[in-house]
Amino acid sequence: MKTSLLSWATLALRQLTGRQDDGTGNTDGTAAVSPDPVLLIGGGASGTISAATFDGTAFSIVANITTDGTDPSWLLYQDPNRIYAVDENSNTTRLFQFDPTSNTFSLQQEATGSSGVVYLAMNLESTRMVGAAFGQGQVDVWEVSPDDGSLSLLKQIVSDDPLGPNTARQDAPHPHQALLENSGRFFVVNDLGTDTILVIDSLEDAFDVVNHVRVPDAGCGPRHGAFFPATGSDFPTNYLLVCEMLSVVEVFSLNFTGDGNLTFSHLQTISTFDPLQPPANVTTATAAEIVVSADNQHAYVSNRNTGNATDSLAHFGITGAIGSSSGDSLVLTFVETISSGGLSPRMFSLDRDSAESQVFMTNQDGELGLLAIGRDSASGNLSADTSTAPSVPLSVFGTAGQGPQFVQQVPIALPSA
Repeated sequence: MKTSLLSWATLALRQLTGRQDDGTGNTDGTAAVSPDPVLLIGGGASGTISAATFDGTAFSIVANITTDGTDPSWLLYQDPNRIYAVDENSNTTRLFQFDPTSNTFSLQQEATGSSGVVYLAMNLESTRMVGAAFGQGQVDVWEVSPDDGSLSLLKQIVSDDPLGPNTARQDAPHPHQALLENSGRFFVVNDLGTDTILVIDSLEDAFDVVNHVRVPDAGCGPRHGAFFPATGSDFPTNYLLVCEMLSVVEVFSLNFTGDGNLTFSHLQTISTFDPLQPPANVTTATAAEIVVSADNQHAYVSNRNTGNATDSLAHFGITGAIGSSSGDSLVLTFVETISSGGLSPRMFSLDRDSAESQVFMTNQDGELGLLAIGRDSASGNLSADTSTAPSVPLSVFGTAGQGPQFVQQVPIALPSA
């Protein structure tokens, strides 16, 4: 299905009526949460994808599937119970089906695309999937079968902007994320190797690069981003970009131009660390994931390789742009930093409950591989004592340095006991 001018206008109408798709097919403004939503966990040298439940006090791993030699560091869930998995070690993207009655994964397809894909994103109609290939320096565009979710490669987009100044880390283009903005028209691709954000227009199935946004801080290494508002609007006003190599967040305002483009204006650069408590090793520290809360008042960023006993999760307040049609006044303000409970927290996510009362965190190294960090929904503040948080030891997932890299709660309902 092509994204037409009519469908884009329909999205604008949804904005006016306050109706928004939450990513599970709902358009009533509320998230569909099953009685026992499942956590998908992936990544690490074991090549294992796991399913787990969390009852508020403890995790229970209910299913595993292992593909030897693979690294499923990013997973994408699609209804009905389909899971797409990258493999950083090859040029294969895999499709699995999860059966909640037997708690089993089954491999449905191994599709050949670019090597070293690290992120997957789906369009609103679930007919096209985009993959960011860090390893090969390009972007895959897939056709998704409406019948069984199987993949057919449509297009590969080469990232060919000038490289950044860090010759060790920016030796080649390295697309790190492909993210769909709220309206469903544009994908943005953060390229760590070129200090560039690529804007890809999917209108009429073109998938053409229409803008190359060079970030202002050379050598920052664009990694992951988040659109603002996260919910409540079909057209974002801002983009928050995590720069891995400089450990900063760059804040941009957005403009949808009349000639079919998305432009970025830089507003702010802020460190991902407490200004009074820099990391023990500034030269090795690397920021990773960013998440904006559903109430659009808080942003969270994970920090790795800090040289501290454990790495960290930073909390920022968001002010200035809430309820505004323009993002020119948005400001991030540092609030707090807490321990990640381990080392190398590559990815984390908020739970699907409307209060977002838990942060699910993975660590690739250290003592705890998976934990649930409490979050106060009113203040956005995080529980500082992660030593008492519900957790799973890293040893359950693998050896030191090879722990899980991905965790996300998805709307798979397990049968009642």
